[in-house]
This record gives sequence, C-alpha cells and structure tokens, in this order.
Amino acid sequence: MTAGLGLADQRGDYASLVRWWARMRDSKPVHYDAELGNWHVFRYDDAMRVIGDHETFSSDLRSAVRQPEQFAIVARGAFNGFDPPEHTKLRSLVRTALTPRMIAGLEPRITAIAHELLDSLSGRRRVELIGDLAYPLPLIVIAELMNIPLADRHLFRAWADALFFQGRGDEPIVVPTEEMLRSVEPLIGEMNAYFLDHIRHRRRHPGGDLISKLAAVEVAGTRLADEEVLGVCGFLLVAGHITTTLVLGNAVHLLATRPDLAAELRCRPDLIPAAVEEVLRFRGQLPATPRRTTREVTFGGHVVPAGEVLLVWIASANRDERQFPQADRFDPRREPNHHLGFGRGIHFCVGAPLARLEQRVALRAVLERWDSFSLDGGVRPEDVRKAIGFRALPLAVSWAG
Repeated sequence: MTAGLGLADQRGDYASLVRWWARMRDSKPVHYDAELGNWHVFRYDDAMRVIGDHETFSSDLRSAVRQPEQFAIVARGAFNGFDPPEHTKLRSLVRTALTPRMIAGLEPRITAIAHELLDSLSGRRRVELIGDLAYPLPLIVIAELMNIPLADRHLFRAWADALFFQGRGDEPIVVPTEEMLRSVEPLIGEMNAYFLDHIRHRRRHPGGDLISKLAAVEVAGTRLADEEVLGVCGFLLVAGHITTTLVLGNAVHLLATRPDLAAELRCRPDLIPAAVEEVLRFRGQLPATPRRTTREVTFGGHVVPAGEVLLVWIASANRDERQFPQADRFDPRREPNHHLGFGRGIHFCVGAPLARLEQRVALRAVLERWDSFSLDGGVRPEDVRKAIGFRALPLAVSWAG
C-alpha cells in the first residue's frame, strides 16, 4: 500500500486501513479525494456533526447514482437511505412492529439456538466459527421471526453478498456505481420476487410473524405498501444477520488473541455487554457511511458545495484519541463508550437492540461451552466494500466439562 492520501491508494489489509485512518485524523481530517470525486471525514466530532445533521447532510443518495429497476423497487422501503418525512413515516411503522418488548422476549429462543448449534459441534477440536455459529445463528432468528423457510438460507447468503460485497475485495469503499448495481440486479430481482410472494400471502393469511405485522401495522391511517414491506424485510434480513455475523466473528477473534480477557469474561459474564460495545468501537462491522450535502457548507476548513458526497469513516471516528483515551487498545471495561457503531440521531440502527442481544447471547454461550479457543491458522480481518470482518474463522477449541 502506498503512502498516498486518497482512498484509491488504500488497497491493503485492515491493519493498513487503521494506520491510514490515524494519518488522516492527524493530517487531513476532512479531505477531498480528487480521483474518486468525494470527501472523507475521519474525526469523531466531525462524524458526529455530519450524521447528526440530516438537513445539511442527507442520507438520500438516489440522486448520486441511477438505480436499476430492481434496486429502485427494494429501495422503496429502505428507510435508512431516506430523509424526513419519508424516513419518519417508515421508521415509526417499523418500530410499531419491532418493539423492544418483542425483542427482549426473544432471549430464551436465541439462547436455545446458540446452544443447539454448539451441540452440533460437540467434541470437535476444530470449528469454523462463521459457518458453524456466527452466520446461522442470526439467520435462524430472523427466518423464524419472519416465518420464512430456513431451507432457503443459501438464497439469503447470495442476496447478502450481492448487497454487501459488490466488486472485488481489494477495491476501495465508495458509493456503488450503476455498473456495480446492474451486475447483481438479477439476484436482487430474485429477492424481490421471493419476498413479494410471502408478503402477498400474509396479507391474505396473516399470522403472528413479523411480515404479517409489517403488512398490517397502521399509524395515522397509513399502511406500508407491498414494496415498502419488501424493502424493510430485505434490509432486516440482510443487514440484520450480516451485522451479528461480523461482530461476533470480530469479538471471538479478539478474545482468541487475548485469552486473559476471555478468562475474565468467563468468570464475569456481567461484563459481556460492555465487551460487545467495545468490539463495536474497536472493530465494528461498519467502516464508513455516505452522506450528500444539501447546501453549500463550510466544513473542516473547506467550502463543500451542495450535492457532494461525503464518506464518514465511522471506524476511524471510533479510533479517535480525542474521544477515546488509548483508542487503539481493546478495553472491555471502557467507560464511557459513546461509539458510533450503530450510528446516531434519526438514523440510529433500528435493529441494534436485536443485534446486541444476539451478540451477547452468542458470546456468553461460547465462553460457557469452550474452556479455551485459539486461532487455527493465519487469519486477519478482511476489509470489504461495506463491512469489516471475517468470511471464515477457523478455531482450535477445548470443550468445558
């Protein structure tokens, strides 16, 4: 990797990205990348300003790239990419169906699923954490919530890869181009048709599942259209399970390299929630999030015109020494820990309570069932287009009892 200051130069591994973020926070915290034609934001306070001001820094990027037909269909319900009032309407309807009480009530079932998956591995001295636990756990949870066949899991993974991992892994993270979107449009078309069939069936034969609730929920006389329910389902299925998969993989990797911390958490499970928050700060799944300026604004000593795209480096902000003392140290006891792993403001991740619950339950189960675990071969976090984590994490394990 070169020592350049543009994102196009950053094609190395995760450690190289961490070093690049540090250099940029110190030398060019707000930087225009002429080659890619967008701005980059690296410090915590600047990131907070951008994600906290939706009137100046819009989440709606539909004008930045032309969406192919199938993406435009699913985008109707992808409220994370909207601004008020569209965002307000959709988010309030989703929160009516996905309540904190409902999520909290899932803990016994999530715990049972985690232990069932670990039971299926019992006695094996080598496991592959992602394929054996971190990927299937959240997928089973969301499939049961929506009452969709788990036998279709191979389809779900293909759709997730299409949305999250477009392009080659060594390319820089940018706003997807129309060409990139068109390359995976057939897969998105499959996802759209699949969910629309389920949504229309639930409108005729409602049940107690999440799709039925989303189809029936009404606020101030407004209901979600089929395509809006589709967008919400696609978002929850893909983002919901990918988030937990990546964060759990990152957590176990960190503890595998720090057996002292794993032993401490095993003895003090009450520290697991704080440890999950520190994973989200130290090596969260979200490298960056884009925004578009709605007006000319002076930012970081620069005049940024209207219509410009800014890439807010959440992972860099979470490593900012100005906000987090000893920011490059993984500290499960860190307090306070106001990380940006799930965003802030009106776009704070609506699925964060479920993701946190799944991560806490799964990590507790791993620590209960394994006396020790270590990396089985050379592995490192992958930096991909929209997420940081592992596609595979082989471990050598020793079972408790």
